[in-house]
Amino acid sequence: MSFSLAFQIKNLINKGIELPDDMLLSIYEASGSTLMELFSLALELKEKYAGKKVNFCSIISAKTGICSEDCAFCGQSAIAGKKGKKIKVNTLLSVSEIVEAAKIAKNNGANEFSIVTSGTSINNENELSIIANAVKRIKEEVGITPCASLGLMKYEHLLYLKNCGLEVFHHNIETSSDFFPKICSTHSFADNTRTVKSAKKAGLKVCSGVIIGMGESRLDRIRMAKEIKELDVDNIPVNFLNPIQGTPLENTEELTPMECLKTLAIFRFVNPVKNILAQGGREYNLRQLQPLALMAGANGLLLGNYLLTSGRNPSLDMELINDLGLEKAGYVK
Repeated sequence: MSFSLAFQIKNLINKGIELPDDMLLSIYEASGSTLMELFSLALELKEKYAGKKVNFCSIISAKTGICSEDCAFCGQSAIAGKKGKKIKVNTLLSVSEIVEAAKIAKNNGANEFSIVTSGTSINNENELSIIANAVKRIKEEVGITPCASLGLMKYEHLLYLKNCGLEVFHHNIETSSDFFPKICSTHSFADNTRTVKSAKKAGLKVCSGVIIGMGESRLDRIRMAKEIKELDVDNIPVNFLNPIQGTPLENTEELTPMECLKTLAIFRFVNPVKNILAQGGREYNLRQLQPLALMAGANGLLLGNYLLTSGRNPSLDMELINDLGLEKAGYVK
């Protein structure tokens, strides 16, 4: 008697056995009723561990400008700057500007707000103080979970921000350890995981995810999901490359919506109890199938605009979850 692929995956998950790479790879070849059964399992796991609530994170580019890193996907990288891509260079926003943006994010429906800066790291004492004061005010005045994405950070600086009220720290591993050298040469995969581990050591919840569609193999994506699992982070954002003119990946082959949805399901199967978020590039890559992200394993979305590209109108995402019979997550102190 042969069992369906979804049945086999569910059986291994229930037994706590790691899913074999070849089994996960076969998901990419699934279609028709087999694929719908896999999506149904991803939805079942999501609802078992996350219920029907959808997490909405919103971000602000608090410091923009050309970065010394050479990440191939980033429009603010040193490579993009050399190609003549003009990016407005700003100093760090003021405390009041960051807090005001958090208020707007909450009014739009977000339950988490992330302060994002360009550059390798934030280690300037004055900038750290501005971010810390903004975090304090966000907690006291806004009532939304404060998060920060500040690059490669030292443990002591992360601990300082934690003591000032920061709840979540975001730092992506970006891709698999094997593929990473093809994406960035100015820092290493180990540098990324070291920052994630430092944030965890400081007592912060950690948001760490990936970007798919950068030329990696399907097996690389499975390795990403498993390497993220080893780090045991709280939130896993899955981003889909939206090629930016002037970057080395500007002509990268476009992902299909189904490729994206299958990848989300794989991340749910490998990390069944975690928050899986469909983030950057979902509008560009999922197109008319965006609602299916929440039916294929994701329980969170990025709300509003991204760093250098525009997102959807937040009211459309509120309408989307209402139409699906879901509800937005609230702020929990």
